[in-house]
Amino acid sequence: MRFIIAYPCLILTLLLVSCEAEKEDSLTAFDIYCEMVANQAKPLALHHPMDPDAVDESWLEFKQIAENRNVQIYREDSFPKSMLFPMKVTEGKTVIIIYTEQRLKQYLQLKEDILKSNSEDMVEQMALARRLGRLLGYNSQGINRLLSENSHFQNLKMFGVNHQITHLYYKDLDEALTFYNSILGLPQTDSTTFMIGNDAFISLHSINDDHPANEPKSTAIALLTDQLPQWYAYVKEKEIPIKYTYKPRNGGPHDGFVAIDPGDYLLEFEQFKQHPENELFIAVLADAPKVATKIDDLSFYGSITWTYHKDMLKMQQFYEEVLGYQLVADQGWTKIYQTSPSGFIGLVDECRGMENYADTKAVELEWALQDWGSFAAYAKQHWSTHAYDSGHFKGPEKYRYRVTK
Repeated sequence: MRFIIAYPCLILTLLLVSCEAEKEDSLTAFDIYCEMVANQAKPLALHHPMDPDAVDESWLEFKQIAENRNVQIYREDSFPKSMLFPMKVTEGKTVIIIYTEQRLKQYLQLKEDILKSNSEDMVEQMALARRLGRLLGYNSQGINRLLSENSHFQNLKMFGVNHQITHLYYKDLDEALTFYNSILGLPQTDSTTFMIGNDAFISLHSINDDHPANEPKSTAIALLTDQLPQWYAYVKEKEIPIKYTYKPRNGGPHDGFVAIDPGDYLLEFEQFKQHPENELFIAVLADAPKVATKIDDLSFYGSITWTYHKDMLKMQQFYEEVLGYQLVADQGWTKIYQTSPSGFIGLVDECRGMENYADTKAVELEWALQDWGSFAAYAKQHWSTHAYDSGHFKGPEKYRYRVTK
């Protein structure tokens, strides 16, 4: 009889202990969010959605923690619906917003715009979701992931990029083929394609109706190597024209020199060094295997295709949101994105770069996809604004792109 009486008491005790532990976990998590906002790791933070009664019970403790961390809090009982989070997560729940300075006003302006928006306009809804993501401190990759989980959204990278090919155009194709094969000694994968990195290639073509003679280049190719002195000596020995000489600098982010190929494309032999603007890039490059050339023991381990732009912000949004590539180095006036393990695209402000912006350009970019079929079906339905047609599409500022199997 004593056991029967004691048993409900034991259950009650366990429930109380469990509730106290859950409350303690919630307060600990809240303190972490406050610390992140206080140190500007996040512009604004959302504590996990809770039952309104639970918030009432702990409100004074939340206020005390926020005061200790020198941040402010706002109780949101009707969190707005967006494509960033499933509605079921916040429906009927209370969310505590943690902020400093004008961030609450920024959130309330966003909420007002969401409530006034057309819920059937997917372009508008996606833009509002991205705005919320940025306010929460998410980068483009994080926002892309959440959008893909909660909507039809997908970007190019989500279909798996195997390699990158940069297409270049020449008046004298045979001369260009000889240069890259016999003089630079790049491994040749077919009659017109050469390997610079393990999955970064250039493909050479004769000029044609789409790319006629004297078309502005609007591109340069960086050949990544850790053998700059040796390559510089070799280039001079072969009397390859040099536009910018090799002048290594202590403490700089990169060193290099610039040569000119037979079609007047600029070739930037370059090495990036440990530097605040390169920290992620250096980590990424550490995994890139060297690709041996036919020239003694000289090699490369990757390639950056530089492209030149008027509107850098628009191009960044395209590369991060539509294509889904990760920014690995920010040099201020250049932004470098990783497109394949050893292939990169560098967006350059034309006001500072070696080439100028032009409406027509003697370059096209190609990415081979793991799941080309699924991408083609998706792009046919959702990429009309990019003029997608049979594996070809256009981006801002009239650059041409291709996708292949």
